[in-house]
Amino acid sequence: MYQIQTFLLLFIFFLGFLAITFEDKLEVNKSWIALFMGSFMWVVVAIGEDENLLETAIIHESAEIFELIIFLMGAMTIVEMMGHFRFFTWIEAKLSSFNITDKQLFWLLGLTAFMGSSLLDNLTITLVMIQIGRHLYKNTENLILYVVAIIIAANAGGALSPVGDVTTIMLWLAGKFTAWQVVYYGLLPSLAAWLVPQYILAKKIVPEQRELPAMNEELPLQWGIIFIGLFTFGFAVLVNLFHLPPFIGILMGLAAAAIVIDYKLKKGTLKKRAGHIVHIIKSIDMATLNFFIGILLAVGALAYHGILAQAAQLIFGSNPAAHLSKVIAGHISLGLLSSVFDNVPLTAAVIKMLPAGIPYAHWVLLAVTAGTGGSILIIGSAAGVAAMGQVKEVTFFQYLKKGTVPALLGYSAAVAVWFSVFCCQL
Repeated sequence: MYQIQTFLLLFIFFLGFLAITFEDKLEVNKSWIALFMGSFMWVVVAIGEDENLLETAIIHESAEIFELIIFLMGAMTIVEMMGHFRFFTWIEAKLSSFNITDKQLFWLLGLTAFMGSSLLDNLTITLVMIQIGRHLYKNTENLILYVVAIIIAANAGGALSPVGDVTTIMLWLAGKFTAWQVVYYGLLPSLAAWLVPQYILAKKIVPEQRELPAMNEELPLQWGIIFIGLFTFGFAVLVNLFHLPPFIGILMGLAAAAIVIDYKLKKGTLKKRAGHIVHIIKSIDMATLNFFIGILLAVGALAYHGILAQAAQLIFGSNPAAHLSKVIAGHISLGLLSSVFDNVPLTAAVIKMLPAGIPYAHWVLLAVTAGTGGSILIIGSAAGVAAMGQVKEVTFFQYLKKGTVPALLGYSAAVAVWFSVFCCQL
């Protein structure tokens, strides 16, 4: 029975994967495909399963989904709010006023995403940078290249910081390396994972004619709200000091912004009732949230059934501690696997499977490969999934055509740089 379920789960997953890939030809929204795929896979998992074990698993899976979806909902609302109060229009005006070329602008925004994701997280910075790009890139090809570059930059930057990606947070909290070790020794590999594809993509950017956006006197009145929105993302990081999940900080900042908006409306300093936070929430992309839920349900079913743990076991072998070369090869392979599967359950399985005594350098390699391997396909990272939901022009095939090869070359460069840094320890 177990083997039949395993076959069915893999069949449903890959069939759903193909349906999402060919979304444009099927003319069925990928969000509904993902939801059906994820829920159906749990039905398969439930057949013949112990009721108590299943209930515990569902509660655990629901908690993880709740945490990410609430975080996304809050972050997307904050981003929409800052856009509503013309923050991104202000950025567009400032950047357009600089005497820089289109390629220089492309590099500047890529660097911002790379650095920003190491300070915040790759998902948040992707949402923010996409909104900035919408204002700056009117050419569709440029916009697609920009979104591809932002996904790669955000994932690469998140891999060098203990708070930049879920996998680095997991490894850091598990004591596999210190915050200093992952920042110091992960910097050069992560830079390589960003610089190589950034260079390739920048060469394809074509010049655009931009006009300075019209600004009015209302913008300065909204800076207080915009600053609260910016600080909200800092709250999401700061609550880690109290061992709280990031969504607590996001909700706290969102509530603070909403209170200020309501107060300004009451005092009459906001002229449009549409500025009310309730109206802003209505404008967030619910299809993206549904897509996330479906993908997380599907991966959760694979993890609960033990398929991801079996994949990790197959990659690392039965006694990886005896041969550190197997650990290195395993981390590299796992990074490639994370282009299809969620890197979080894969990393969790590896943390539990590998024995104590593995050098921190090898765990830094896992942080780099698990974080940047997801850039190879757009569905391989939370940043990619969010971008595909936010920008309809960025389909699976568009990313495959424009981003996969540069991301793969960047991934290879990151591994090569890691080898050069730690060659004396191997």
